[in-house]
Amino acid sequence: MAVELNEIEEAEVELEQWLVEQAENDIPEVVLVGLLRDYADDIEQLGYVSRMWGRNNR
Repeated sequence: MAVELNEIEEAEVELEQWLVEQAENDIPEVVLVGLLRDYADDIEQLGYVSRMWGRNNR
């Protein structure tokens, strides 16, 4: 499945907005980095984003 450049840019903007919101809510940046690394590792191992993540109440 090909991803268009505008889709990548849109996802990047949304991620940046989410990260800023979390930082403004006093979530330490080191925590955010850890979360991103953990999810990146999971995605790398699975080869995809688990659709079940959106259904879990973390």
